[in-house]
Amino acid sequence: MIAGVQLSPVVSAGELTDQLVCWFAMLKKSGEAQILGVAAELDLSFSQLRALFVLSDHQEELAVHELAQQLGMSMATAGRAVQGLAKVDMVTRREDEQDRRVKRVSLSEHGRAFVTGLVQAHRAAVLECVESLSAEERAQLSLALAPILTKSNLPTASIGC
Repeated sequence: MIAGVQLSPVVSAGELTDQLVCWFAMLKKSGEAQILGVAAELDLSFSQLRALFVLSDHQEELAVHELAQQLGMSMATAGRAVQGLAKVDMVTRREDEQDRRVKRVSLSEHGRAFVTGLVQAHRAAVLECVESLSAEERAQLSLALAPILTKSNLPTASIGC
């Protein structure tokens, strides 16, 4: 039994979706306010937060147009996001050596530490929820997640998997 729900051998996609949404809501309530509060203190927009996470997934610099493409936003919007992030020392910008019109951007040490802090805060929130489960519930959840995580193509190195 998990969270008062009898497990059945057949679960519809809709039922599982509802269960996952409830679980995600629990996770969000645990740490979202604190995490978003840190971003608000720095006056970062959602676009800027997204840009930080995209940049954190890349070891190499990205051109602003590449960042815009990955974020699904216009060059102008991406450029403004990068400009704001540069003002608070979250990213470094430089001209491309082959084409000076192209600006290359990467996380600064401050930006990398900020993203790492957000990931750690999120992990702490998830840990709080997982600690509320019984040992049996944790074992069942782990068994259920193992084959899913094995076949996923998520960048697990950044989250310690």
